[in-house]
Amino acid sequence: MTRSKARLLVVDDSASIVSSLCKVLDLSGYHVEPACSGIDALRKLHQTHYDIVICDIEMPELTGLDFLQKISRDFQDEVSVILMTGFLDQEYFINAIRLGAADFIRKPIDTKQLLSSIEHILGKRKIKDEYHEFQQYLQSADFSFSIMPVNFSKSNLFNALSSFLRHNFKIDQQVLNELLLCMDEMVYNAYIHGTLQLDQQERRLDYATLQAVISHKLSDPVTAARRIRLRIVINRNEDCVMIEVDDDGDGFDHHAVMQKVLSEQDLSLVEHGRGITLLCHLAHKVEFENSGRRVRITKHLSNGGTSKPASI
Repeated sequence: MTRSKARLLVVDDSASIVSSLCKVLDLSGYHVEPACSGIDALRKLHQTHYDIVICDIEMPELTGLDFLQKISRDFQDEVSVILMTGFLDQEYFINAIRLGAADFIRKPIDTKQLLSSIEHILGKRKIKDEYHEFQQYLQSADFSFSIMPVNFSKSNLFNALSSFLRHNFKIDQQVLNELLLCMDEMVYNAYIHGTLQLDQQERRLDYATLQAVISHKLSDPVTAARRIRLRIVINRNEDCVMIEVDDDGDGFDHHAVMQKVLSEQDLSLVEHGRGITLLCHLAHKVEFENSGRRVRITKHLSNGGTSKPASI
């Protein structure tokens, strides 16, 4: 955003301060307008778009914090607010930050500091606007991850993916929760069964003992060299997400397990086959390849889980 395009609103009950700041900002190339109070500023904000509001903390009728609260409620992050103050205690500072204040300038105003603050805020807004523009054109994405078993950690990866999917594809929270649940089950099964190849007795050990067993298995170079590969393909035009996980294990008889799952009337909560049961009831399609070492699910973005087992 260039200076000539940026619109600024200066708010102070002191006419002389407003006048002098407007002159400085106008000479600096900004489109700037005055307001004599918080009420006057809110009226103008509802009539015209402004990029930055430069506002005194202490004003009659409406304090700086009250003004910030109304800005946050009515305009969210569309308007940045710089607060001018002769003093600033810690509690006020924290409350102002929580309400979204972009910066603070001490009185008497240092014009160089003010101009620097404005440039910094406009620079951040430009990056944010470009990111929002990028989001508008983002129709599909294809991610691939290779996970080392010694560095296995579901939470960090899933938290990052959750944030990205939620903000960039506007996925319904229920659908997102179900996708993450499926992904968690798929990756964890690849880790426990395919990579570590834990037997049923080992999987039932208490946490501390199980961690010791896992550490021992990962000390084996062959086990440590195995990888879990995760691929996620999102296509907004086709209204679907595909999640694929494969490992370097021995595979399993997925045909027998799937037949058992599909023949059962109720959800199976027994340990063996529980993950596949979950996938079948949350995804719209479940596929296996490479002797069960690769599992792939497809799920629609527009609605939640299925009421009947997925197709295979």
